[in-house]
Amino acid sequence: MRVVSVIVLMLSLSFPAAILAQSGASSWKRSDVEHLPPLQLFHSTHAVNLPTAEVMLQGNFEFEISHRFVPTIADGAKTLWGFDGPANIRLALGYAYSNDGYVTLGRSNVHDNLDLNIKHQLLAHRSDLLPLLVAVRAGAAWNTDVPDRDAGDNDNLQYYAQLILNTMYDDRFAVGLVPSYVENSHILCPERQYSFVLGLHAQYYVTDVFNVLVEWAPTISGWRTRHNTVAFGIELETGGHFFKIILTNNDLLNPTQVLAGAADSFNDGDWHIGFNITRLLAF
Repeated sequence: MRVVSVIVLMLSLSFPAAILAQSGASSWKRSDVEHLPPLQLFHSTHAVNLPTAEVMLQGNFEFEISHRFVPTIADGAKTLWGFDGPANIRLALGYAYSNDGYVTLGRSNVHDNLDLNIKHQLLAHRSDLLPLLVAVRAGAAWNTDVPDRDAGDNDNLQYYAQLILNTMYDDRFAVGLVPSYVENSHILCPERQYSFVLGLHAQYYVTDVFNVLVEWAPTISGWRTRHNTVAFGIELETGGHFFKIILTNNDLLNPTQVLAGAADSFNDGDWHIGFNITRLLAF
């Protein structure tokens, strides 16, 4: 009987200890990893002409249609202050092959410029002060309708590469730096030219759907078509749909065309009215 009593006493003492041990073990259990949403600084994949470091989710498409009216505001009433046209047009379709990058095929009606490029995000660094997104974009352009030249001429081909650095201050003011290089930037020149351009753009998000933006692309070395490209405007955002209304001194649209510089002077008021419309297509 005494033996039984001892066994019961030992069990009664060890049972709470086992419960406490199990409870203590569970408190040391590794917590689940917190899954944060992708870092987003700019909302759109483009400023005006320059790219941002933003990408799309895998499997998504992005459709773009952009216009630049050829007459300028300075032409006055005879062209309805730039609205009478004609207009240069760009159509483009992008596809996200992963959550980090996408490929885009675009066309401009100037020299029937076909552009194929790929953009890939390399780094996303979170910070309360200055977060950072880094991406690269590279592409090639084929000008298929150049006067007095066969479409297959090697001088109709252009190549470019861009490093894209984005940051944001106070969740409202986003800034982008886009060093860019273009090979054969002036397709009509007898000798092949290059252009190195230091693109800068900024965007202030006034509300969740309305913001203002500005862009400047000075040529640091190489070929430039008379003037540096400047643009400013407003953007309206509604559920994956971005509508930009802009004023710019450059009436061209595809990357190799814009990066080569502008024919008109921004300081003289030779501004072209334009718009960019992009639509995210998720299936």
